[in-house]
Amino acid sequence: MINQPPRINASPADADGVYANVFFVASSRAEFVLDFARAVPGVNGANLKARVIVSPHRLKALVQALEAQIASYEKRFGTLETGSQNTFGFQNPNLEQEHREE
Repeated sequence: MINQPPRINASPADADGVYANVFFVASSRAEFVLDFARAVPGVNGANLKARVIVSPHRLKALVQALEAQIASYEKRFGTLETGSQNTFGFQNPNLEQEHREE
């Protein structure tokens, strides 16, 4: 017997989703807490948009699913470079250019 994933029912508001450009991960022996937030220029801090709490086993399954999706994405669109994504917050290209010229 093949296990079918449960059908997910979502209201139209939930189906729209939320945008997050920052995330944080914390864990205990029993669970992982994934906080998704949105940071905007000129505002100190980031606003929490969603908190997802999962068991370690479900998180590992999520990581495997994400790895498969990333591999599929990269096969179709090319390799994702992570080096430029290691900075937190927003970058001002004009300010970065000024620092290089000094």
